[in-house]
Amino acid sequence: MLSFAQDYEQCRTAFLRETEYKNVEGLRDDLYYACILFGTGTPEYRAVGNAVLENANWHACPYSGLPAVQLLTEHGDMLSAGAREKLLSFLRQGQAGWCAELKKSKWNSFALLAAVSVLGYGAVSGENNGAPLASSALTALGRRTREQSLPDEFLSPFYTALQLAALAELQTLPLEEECRKAAAYLERFTWSGVLRHCQPGLLELTGVYSRGYTSELCGHFQAVLACVRRLLDSEAWFTFQDTLWDSRYAGTIVPHGSLDGMRMYALYFSSFAYRCAPEDLSAWRRGRLPRRFAEHAQTDGSWDVSCKKDVGEDVQCDYSPGKVTLVTEQEEGLVLSWLDREFENGMACPALRVLYQKSGDTKAFFTKLVRDESRYIGELNDYPNLGLRLGAANFPDDGRKTVREEAGGLLLTYRPRGFCRGAAAMKLDLIFTEHFSRVDGVWVNGQRLGQFDGKEHYALGPVTVHDGNWAFTFAPRGSAGYWRFTERNHFLNAEWVQPSDDFDSLVWELAFRKERLGHPSGGAEKRRLSR
Repeated sequence: MLSFAQDYEQCRTAFLRETEYKNVEGLRDDLYYACILFGTGTPEYRAVGNAVLENANWHACPYSGLPAVQLLTEHGDMLSAGAREKLLSFLRQGQAGWCAELKKSKWNSFALLAAVSVLGYGAVSGENNGAPLASSALTALGRRTREQSLPDEFLSPFYTALQLAALAELQTLPLEEECRKAAAYLERFTWSGVLRHCQPGLLELTGVYSRGYTSELCGHFQAVLACVRRLLDSEAWFTFQDTLWDSRYAGTIVPHGSLDGMRMYALYFSSFAYRCAPEDLSAWRRGRLPRRFAEHAQTDGSWDVSCKKDVGEDVQCDYSPGKVTLVTEQEEGLVLSWLDREFENGMACPALRVLYQKSGDTKAFFTKLVRDESRYIGELNDYPNLGLRLGAANFPDDGRKTVREEAGGLLLTYRPRGFCRGAAAMKLDLIFTEHFSRVDGVWVNGQRLGQFDGKEHYALGPVTVHDGNWAFTFAPRGSAGYWRFTERNHFLNAEWVQPSDDFDSLVWELAFRKERLGHPSGGAEKRRLSR
C-alpha cells in the first residue's frame, strides 16, 4: 500500500499537469485550487495561484471562509499584495453573516465553517470582535453532543468533510484555551462517528446520510474518503491512485459535479492534518463483524417543499423538529442502515440504504418515491412545481417515508408529498446501482425475468434480486398498481407504479429482508474491521 504522502504527491502532480482547471461551484473552487497550487511551494504554481485569487469572482460564500483563512495563515508568505488584500476584504465583509450563522446554534458544517472564518479572521487581522461568539458557539455544540451520537447534518459525505476540515483548521489557530478545548472535543466527537461508519472494502461511509445526492448514494468515492485516507495513511484499504486516478474506476462512477472537480476536492480535503483520539482509532482496529448499533441526531423542522423555496418564518412547519434514530447493521461485505424519521423534509435523505461488495466493487441499493413514471435517476429531470431543473447528480425523493423493524426484516412505508397532487401516476423506485456490474438475477412472483425494458407490467407480488452473495426480497402489502422493471443510466429500477386517481389514499408498504447466498472467505469467523 502506498503511503499517503506518496499517493498524494503523485496524484497532485498528475492533476496539476494534466487538468485544465474550470471553476464549477463558484468562489470556493478558486480558493480550493489556490490552496493546492500553493501547497507545492514552487514559484511556477505560486504565480498561477495568485493569478487565480486576483481574478476570482469575489462574492458572499459560506464555504469560502475556510480556504481563505488557510491561504492567509498557511501560505501567507506566497501571496501577492493584491491576493492578500482580496482575501482579507472577503473575510472582513463576511463577518456579519458568519456571526449570524453562529447565533442559530445548529450543529452542522455551516456553524463550523462560520467559526473558523470568524476566528481565523481575528487571528490574521487582530480584529477579534466575533471571537467570544464563536467560542461560545463551539462550547454550546460540545454540550449538545451529550444527547447526540452524530452532528445534526449526519454522515453526508461532502458536509462531513467540511466539518472535519474546519475542525482541523481550528487546531492550527491561536485560540483561547476554552475555545481550543471545545474545538478539540468536537473534532474527536466527529471522527468517532466517522470511524464507526468506516468498513474496509466499502468505498463510502456506511449508514444513512442527512443529505445524499445521487453519486453519494451509489457508494462512489466522495470527499470524506479523502479525509479518511489522510487520517489512516497506510491503514486505509484504498488509495487515490486506485480510485479517482484509476481509469477504470474513474470512468465508471457517477461524478459529483465533474471528475476533475472530485479530484480537486480529494486533494483539497486530504491536505489537512487530521487527528483523532488514539483510543478511538484503536477501537476501530479492534472492531469485529457482525455488529449493530443505534445512533441519534437532530433535525430542524421543515416544510413539504424544496429547501430552496422561501416559505417565510411565520409559516408553521409541516414537520416538527426532533430526534432522529439511525440503525446500522454491519457484516462481512454488506451494511444495512435505516432511520426512523427523515432529516428536514427528506428530499435528499434516504430512509433505507444498503452498501455491499461484489467482485471487489462497492454497490448500493436505495429507494425513491417518484412523481410521474417517466422520471429516472441519472438524467435531467424537471420539477416545475418547485421551479427546479436537476441533472444526473440529484434525484430528489417525492415521498415521506418511515421504516420500522419487524420480525424477519423491515417495513418501509411511503406516502406522496402534497405538492405531487395532480400527477397522473407515481412509483416507488427500488434502485440498484449497476455501474460496475449488472445484478445477477431478478424474480417477480417466482418468475425469473429475462429483460428489463419497462414494457411489461407484472402483478404485485414478491420481488427478489440476487447480486453477488446476496438476495434482497421485497414483498408489497397492498394490491393497487403493478411492477415494472427498467435498466437505464446504469441503474436497475424495480418500479411499483400506482395511478394517482385517489391521491389522498396513496400508500406504498413494502416488507424488506436480505439473505446471504454464500459464505465469504473465512466462513463464519468474525473478522476485524481493519485489515
